[in-house]
Amino acid sequence: MSLGSLSRVLPQSYRNGSKFMKKIASEGCLPNPSVAAAPGIRFLHMPEAGDTPTQTIRDVISNLTSKVGAARSFTETVDRSHLLLLLPCSQDELPTRTMKDSWDRAIIPLGSEERLREKYVTFMGGVRVGRLLEDLDVFAVWLCYKHIKNPHQTPDLPSPYSIVTALVDRIDFNRGWSLHPDRDIRLSGHVSWAGRSSLETVIIVEQRVDNAWRQVTRAVFVMVARDPLNQGSAVVNPLVCETPEEKKIYQAGEVNKLHRKMLQEESLFRVPPNETEKTLVHELFMSLANPKELSFTSKKEPENSVWMEDTKLKNLIICHPEHRNRFKKVFGGFIMRQAYELGWACAFTYSKQRPRCLHIDDILFRRPVEIGSLLYLNSQVVYTEGSHMQISTKASVMDAATSSINLTNIFHFTFEADQPVPTSLPKTYHESMLYLDGRRHYQLVTGVRKFYGQGETSSDSSL
Repeated sequence: MSLGSLSRVLPQSYRNGSKFMKKIASEGCLPNPSVAAAPGIRFLHMPEAGDTPTQTIRDVISNLTSKVGAARSFTETVDRSHLLLLLPCSQDELPTRTMKDSWDRAIIPLGSEERLREKYVTFMGGVRVGRLLEDLDVFAVWLCYKHIKNPHQTPDLPSPYSIVTALVDRIDFNRGWSLHPDRDIRLSGHVSWAGRSSLETVIIVEQRVDNAWRQVTRAVFVMVARDPLNQGSAVVNPLVCETPEEKKIYQAGEVNKLHRKMLQEESLFRVPPNETEKTLVHELFMSLANPKELSFTSKKEPENSVWMEDTKLKNLIICHPEHRNRFKKVFGGFIMRQAYELGWACAFTYSKQRPRCLHIDDILFRRPVEIGSLLYLNSQVVYTEGSHMQISTKASVMDAATSSINLTNIFHFTFEADQPVPTSLPKTYHESMLYLDGRRHYQLVTGVRKFYGQGETSSDSSL
C-alpha cells in the first residue's frame, strides 16, 4: 500500500483511521520505533570528507545570525518587513533540493576549550544533556537554512525565512551511553523530509572513544518555515531522492508524519481508553479499595508505592533577554534544557538514584514564549515499570496579573535507574488518564506499541 493512499485515508473518522493504522502496522508498513531508530535506516551516511570537522557549534550560531540579519542586542530593532517581497508564492518557484545539499557537520569542542567545558559538565562529572539539546536545536535550524535555496534572494539582504522548532519527534540514547566532558562531541545531519512549509531533520551525536567516533544518540526535529515577521507560513524547496537509501529515509519521514497525526486523533482527550486500559484502571482502584468498609479510597499508599500527586516537582523562571532566539522570542532550546533538567531532578528525587535518560519523545511547541514571560514548569512521574520512570513535564506561561496559565509545551522523558523504583499510583480519574498516557508513551519508545492508540487485545479493536 502506497504512502499516497495512506494520506488520503487519514482525514476520515478516528475509527477508520485507527483501523487503517492497525492494518498497515500488521502488514509491516509501519516500522517499529526501535527499528526506525537504526542509523542505517534513518540517517544518510555521507562520504567521509575528513574525520573531524573544523566548524564548531559557535560558528554555526554566528553563521545563523548573519543569515537572518538578526539584531546583535535586545535593544536593537531590526525591520524585516521589506523581506516579504523575497518570499516565493509557491513551491513551483523554488528549485528541488537533495539530502546532500543540507548535510553538514560541526563539533562542540569540549576537548580543547576548557572555558566551554565548564558550561557542559555536570556535578557528577558527565555532560549536561540540557546543553546538548540547545545545540541540537540550533543545528537543526541551520540544516533547514542550508536546504532552502531561494531564487529571489539577493546577496546583500538576509534570508526572508524564519525557521522555528515545531516538534522534537524523538531522541533515543544508546544503551550504556555516557558523554565525557573532556572530549569533543560531533553533530552530523541533514534534512530527511520536506513538506510545503515543514521540514524534518535527522541529527547524529557522536563522541570520540579510543580514536574512533562512537554514536551516542540520534535526534529527529520537525521545523516550520515562517515569513520574516513570523506571522504566517512560507513555502520551502521540495526534497527529491537520488538513491534507494534516500527513498527509505524520506518514506520514514512520511510515516513519522502519520504517527503524529494519529497521536492527535487517538489522544485520550478525544477518544476514551480502550477496554484493556479501562480494566487496568479498574483493577488498580480495586487493589486499593477497602471492601470491608465499602470504600474505594485507600487511606495509605501500598508498600513501595507513591501517590502520583506526591511526585511533582515545580519551577518558575523569569525569561530574560539573554534567553532569546534570533527573532526575540524565548529560545526553544532553553525551554528544553530547563524542562529536561527539572525532569531529571524529578526522577532523581523520586528514585533516590542517579537516573539515565533513555528517550525524549514528542516535544510539541504549541506557541512561542515572549521575553519577560514567567515560565512555569511542572514535572511529575506518571508511569513506572521496573527501574524505568516515565516523566511528564509541562511548560506554561503564567500571567502575573491574573494568575492564568497557558500551556506552551509538553515533554515526555523516559529515565532508567540502577534498581527498581517505587510504583507511581493515581488517585483520581484525572491522574489515571495521565497514567495511561504515560504508559502509552513508554510502550511506544520501548517498541511494545507501533503507534499511540494501538490496541492490546482483540477486544480493543473493531477489526
